[in-house]
Amino acid sequence: MKKALVIALFGCLSFQSVKAQFGGKHTYHFLKLPNSARAAALGGNQIAIKDNDINLVADNPALLSKEMSGQATLNYINYISDINMGYLGYAKHFEDIGTFSLGLQSIGYGDFTRTDEAGAEIGSFKAGEYALDVSYGNKLNDAISYGATVKFIYSGLANWNSFGTAVDLGVHYKSKRELFTAGLVINNLGYQLKPYVTGDRYNLPTEVQLGVAYRLPKAPIRFNVLLHNMQQWDITVDGAREDLPTLSPTGRYQGASADDSFFTLDKFLHHVNIGAEIIPSENFHLRLGYNYYRKQVLGNTVRSGLSGISFGLGFKIKRFHLNYGLASYHIGAPSHHLGISTNIQSFKR
Repeated sequence: MKKALVIALFGCLSFQSVKAQFGGKHTYHFLKLPNSARAAALGGNQIAIKDNDINLVADNPALLSKEMSGQATLNYINYISDINMGYLGYAKHFEDIGTFSLGLQSIGYGDFTRTDEAGAEIGSFKAGEYALDVSYGNKLNDAISYGATVKFIYSGLANWNSFGTAVDLGVHYKSKRELFTAGLVINNLGYQLKPYVTGDRYNLPTEVQLGVAYRLPKAPIRFNVLLHNMQQWDITVDGAREDLPTLSPTGRYQGASADDSFFTLDKFLHHVNIGAEIIPSENFHLRLGYNYYRKQVLGNTVRSGLSGISFGLGFKIKRFHLNYGLASYHIGAPSHHLGISTNIQSFKR
């Protein structure tokens, strides 16, 4: 029965066209942003690491486990400028059924000045987006687990609003010694139920990810690699798909004059995030990540600084786990992530 369920979850892909969607060609882009300080510090979503951390469930629902029962998390992200994000999550295990979690993701874009056609100020408005997610995870056997998340999405931008729904599907594998782990996730399979403007419906940011992690047997270090946006091979520049010459952040023209070779190292690296955790004890982690795609797309052509680099740490104080992550998207736009999690059941006498 469980094996049939896993096959059914991924079999639904045959009914969904998984197309590449970049450069403003989709809606609800906030769904692709990292929700936790730990994931941000490691360079992006962490779908392969399974150590009973509720902060990673939003990346891969297959990471849910009975050991998470009672865990709650709160994350705050000072994204860029006045844009702020937050994530709340709670997990509960039910014997003979599986583990469920409930989460709420939000992003506020700040206050905007409203003007008329002549540029005269006539007031102000706000913009924000929210996603309520319900996740389920269970084990197929000691090595393989699976999970799914259902999202209910609301977006309000000034006088326009939109509703949508999406599904994430995930599987996870761990070796017998638990040194090697791997995850496969299909994110944001969904539909815009109510578009901002009638008849003008956009696709959701569907994405396929594959991740692996390996912890050295005799050293307190775990390495991880994430391959993102696997639904499309060439994600270097949108202009290339229009046969238009486009100047990339690295200073070279792409598009009409781009390298038409199917495989190039640059095209491959655009899919790769790498990270490492130094774990001297279970109560203290140091983290470092590198996102090549972010470096190439958002880096400054003259001085890129720390674009694409991320780092952070995590530590435990009594019953609380605290995490901090800094992800540098652009030379002038670092993103600060703060997270706190605990197991509410540990406070019961």
